[in-house]
Amino acid sequence: MDAENLTSIDDYSAATLSSICERMAVSHEVEHMIYRESELDEVWRLLDADVANAARDGRNAQQLERLEAMRSLVIEAHDLVGNDGDTVAARERLGRAIALLD
Repeated sequence: MDAENLTSIDDYSAATLSSICERMAVSHEVEHMIYRESELDEVWRLLDADVANAARDGRNAQQLERLEAMRSLVIEAHDLVGNDGDTVAARERLGRAIALLD
C-alpha cells in the first residue's frame, strides 16, 4: 500500500474506509498524515451531505443515527491523525465506522 499518494475518495464504503486504513498503517511522515487527513475530510464531507439529506427526507431515526455515528467516528479519526499522528487509534475509529455499514 502506497502512503506517498493522495487517493481520490468517491464514497464511504467499507472498501474505501479499509483502503484508507491500509494507507494509514504505512503512513509515517508528516506529509502522509496530511494526505490521510485530506482523504478523511472527503469522507466526512460525503457523510455530512448524507446526514443532511437523511434528516431532510425524514428517514428513520436508526438510519440517521448510524450516519451521524459514522460521521463522528470519521472526524475523530481525522483529528487523531492530524493532531497526534496516532494512526492506531484512527484506524480503530474507522474500523468501528466500517462495522456500522454492516
